[in-house]
Order: sequence, then structure tokens, then C-alpha cells
Amino acid sequence: MAPDIPRPPTLRRSCQACARGKRRCDQRWPRCTRCQTRKIDCEYINVPLTVGSDTNPTTATAITTTTKSTLSPKLPHKRPRQYYHFTTTHSIPLPLPLEITKGYSQSIIAYLVSGMRAYPTTFAQNMKTHFIHPELWPSPSSPPLAIKEVHTLCKLHSTSATDTKNHITPLLQQKSLSLLHTLNHTTNFEDLLATTQALLLAQCMLILSDTDPSGLQSYSESTSTMLFNLGQKLWQQAPIQLPGSLSPRRAWLFGESVRRTIIVGFMLRSVYSLKMRNYSVRTPFVDSLPFDVRTGLWDGDADGDVDVDGSGDAMVSLHQYSGMLERGMVHGISEFGGLILAACRGRAVQGVVYPSVDGYVGY
Repeated sequence: MAPDIPRPPTLRRSCQACARGKRRCDQRWPRCTRCQTRKIDCEYINVPLTVGSDTNPTTATAITTTTKSTLSPKLPHKRPRQYYHFTTTHSIPLPLPLEITKGYSQSIIAYLVSGMRAYPTTFAQNMKTHFIHPELWPSPSSPPLAIKEVHTLCKLHSTSATDTKNHITPLLQQKSLSLLHTLNHTTNFEDLLATTQALLLAQCMLILSDTDPSGLQSYSESTSTMLFNLGQKLWQQAPIQLPGSLSPRRAWLFGESVRRTIIVGFMLRSVYSLKMRNYSVRTPFVDSLPFDVRTGLWDGDADGDVDVDGSGDAMVSLHQYSGMLERGMVHGISEFGGLILAACRGRAVQGVVYPSVDGYVGY
């Protein structure tokens, strides 16, 4: 009798439930969307290698080229009192076409949700957040229409009692749809940036609400995709050169506003997933985003000069910066830095162990 011939290992990536039902599986981990919706066990013969890739090397190459121009900041004449110890690499690595599933502790998730949920309230008070700066507008008293309208909603939301916030939900949903429509019809990048920032604030009030507005407390893949596309659209359409009429500080604020808005868009997507599913799906593309380590300039003197002809040593990738934070190479971590550390590394500022200060340099 012939011996049994061993069966070759299967290369199937779909979960067993989707395979049995002959349904398409999105291969999300630890449970695919179909199994999560049906509330059934989700088992894989092989752990998924990728989860819904949204990037490609061709796009990444074009993006990296843009980074080296408009999105690259310069060193200032006046240096804020922050101290760093690091070796920079000027080239930002190309993103890989895959996504990584990450889970964080409940305390980190609560911190991230609380931090980003506070954006609308902070904006309602002074029209400024970690990614929106009023000095960027020619007239602080006359911001772009999208910013002005969402500011009104933020004030209404922040002054409403918890049990009445649900009444604002239809207004936020309507405004979000209107802003999405406007995004496809903007005539210049400044309007695109302002509309994106307004939409992110509206989404902070909608998807991070601590109430249950009209059944929004179920995870929406379309919302996640929309947030991803916001960052991609800004990144791809960022201008290579800025108008010569901008002052050095406004030119820096413009580039920094673009960078921070993109980062916050991807962070909000991650926090939304963490809040709703207790895990987040992040792409290495996010780690490749450029970041200016001089976070003190954002809240610095409005009359402070920025040397646009100086060195660009302050530019690193977001992955490098979060690694510097985690290893204790940054003293005086800003509030924004704390959110980045939690979102990228799942760590709290209080848990950072600082090495000896010998060799630290100030920026």
C-alpha cells in the first residue's frame, strides 16, 4: 500500500469562516470585519501578511520629493528651551505597502481619546490647536469660511451639557458632508488645508463622542478610509514652493500646519480604531511622515524670526521622533509630543526613562 502523500501547506490568507462561506475576507487581525460584524470566532490558517494596503512605492517616491522642499523646515535664530540628543538622517525612508496591527493598554487608549477629544474645546476657546495656528491667516479676525463655521460648532459643542450634545450631532453630520463636498471643489491648497482642518475637528466631535449619537458607536470602515484619504490628499497636493510674499515665520507655520494636519489626521484614524475595536491598524507610511523637532516654535513668540536659509537638521521622520521620545532623548516633551509618543509607541510620558544629560544639545 502506497504511503500517504503529505498535503502541501496552504497559502490561503482568508479566515476559515469567510473561506467556508465563500466570501471575500479583508484579513483584518485579530478578527476580520465580517466576523466582527457577525460576532463569530475568526480563525486564520496563516496570519495575514497585509491588511488593506493603501499605499504604493510609486506614490511614496513622489511624496518624498515634496518633503525635501516645502515641508522641510529650517533652524530658527531663537531656540526654544528644549534639549535633544540624537543623530539625524536627512533621508526619510520610503513607506512599505503593508499595514501593522497594534494594540495598546486601556490607559493609553483613554489618554489618546481624551487628548484628541479636547481639540474642539481648545479651538473654541482660542481658535488654536496642535495643528491649527491662527497666525497663518492674513487676518486672525477673518479666518477661512470653513474654519469660521466649524469654530461656531465647536463653541456650541463645548458649552452644551452632556445630555444635550446629541442634539448637535445632526449639525455635525451635515457639516461633515458639506466639507467633504467642498474638498473636491477647492481651487487652491490654502482652502484645501483649511477645509481638511475643519473636517478633522468635526470628526473629533462625532467619532470620539462619549455619548451614543444616533448609533455612531459602531465602527465604520468608510470613516477610517475617509480619514486616511484626507492625509493622502494633503500630502500629494502640498505645493513645492511657497509665495515669496510670506514672512519667514508664516512660511514656517504654513509648512508646519501641513505636516501637523496630516499627522493628526492619521492619529485620529488610529485613535478611532483603538476606541472602537481596542486595536489600531497603522501603515509604515505614517512612520515616514516628516516632523520638526522644534515643537516650541509652534507656541513661540509671534515676532520670533525663523531662519529660512539655515540648516535643516531639525527635520526627522515621525518614526525617528517617537523613538527619540521613547528613549528619553527629548527633555521637556510637549503636549503634542505626548500624544505622538502614545499613538506611535503606546507609551506614556510618565514612563520615559531619561539617560544622562551629558551630550544633550539644545534646539
